[in-house]
Amino acid sequence: MSLVRPVVRSFTLAALAGLLIAVVAGCGSTSETAGTGSGQQTGQGQSNAQTRAEIRAERIAARRAARKAAIAARAEARREAARARAAARRAKLKARAAERRVRIRARALARSGGDVDCGAFASQAQAQRYLIAGDPFGLDGDGDGVACATLPCPCSFAGDGGSGPDGDVVAPPRSFQGTVVSVADGDTLDVTTPSGAVETIRIIGIDTPEVYGGEECGGPAASAAMKRLATDQQVRVTSDPTQDRRDHYGRLLAYIDRGNHDLGFTMVKRGLASAYPYDGPFQRYPRYAKADQLAQNENRGSWANCDISPG
Repeated sequence: MSLVRPVVRSFTLAALAGLLIAVVAGCGSTSETAGTGSGQQTGQGQSNAQTRAEIRAERIAARRAARKAAIAARAEARREAARARAAARRAKLKARAAERRVRIRARALARSGGDVDCGAFASQAQAQRYLIAGDPFGLDGDGDGVACATLPCPCSFAGDGGSGPDGDVVAPPRSFQGTVVSVADGDTLDVTTPSGAVETIRIIGIDTPEVYGGEECGGPAASAAMKRLATDQQVRVTSDPTQDRRDHYGRLLAYIDRGNHDLGFTMVKRGLASAYPYDGPFQRYPRYAKADQLAQNENRGSWANCDISPG
């Protein structure tokens, strides 16, 4: 009995020691497992934060690129507009220089006693440039301000589209902007077209006294006023669908507006022109007729000294 008890006691102690070791080992394993899970969560959080930062950086870069592209586009648009303005200025100067050269040649020819007739010109527009003050060459036989009216006009008459008799001029659009290069009289002027040609415009709805082929009362005043209003000015030329596109001389029939100012109406309002429904009432006729009657009643402009009613 005395031998069995120490053995049992030794076995019991050994079992307790093994159990203690197992518990301690288990605790250590649990701690390590918990530590590993916490590390994984921390790493995942860092990865998510890095991804969000990268997305933000990409968005910022995209916005910056879009801003740079917009700035570049605006700069290019400004450069293109500047080039267009420069080209328009060059075209205007070129047209004015050509007009001056022709006028100088015409005046020099007249001073030297030379002569020229309608057979020297290929078109009415060319002859028109030789119609200088006093008509020394006799180009305007009927005194209506149109030189060599029987010559072809460089434009199309069949529906007013395509190229004209000269084969190289396209009819202008129904409404366009151009520069007034010369003024023949109070109701007729020359304007550049988008194609670079020059069109003679007979203003719709007004009539002014003549200055060619016999000067009429009020003619010089009307011509001088239109020159002040229109020469070298940017204007809008607009046809009227109720009227013919051109008159029988080939001149373009249209309204002339400088900004918000209707130059035909301005002439009527000042008493320098009369309202003239030549081919029936035109779209702006009511306004013109009212201004015409008021100018007559108040003896404005030429009405003070003349009867400028259409003859």
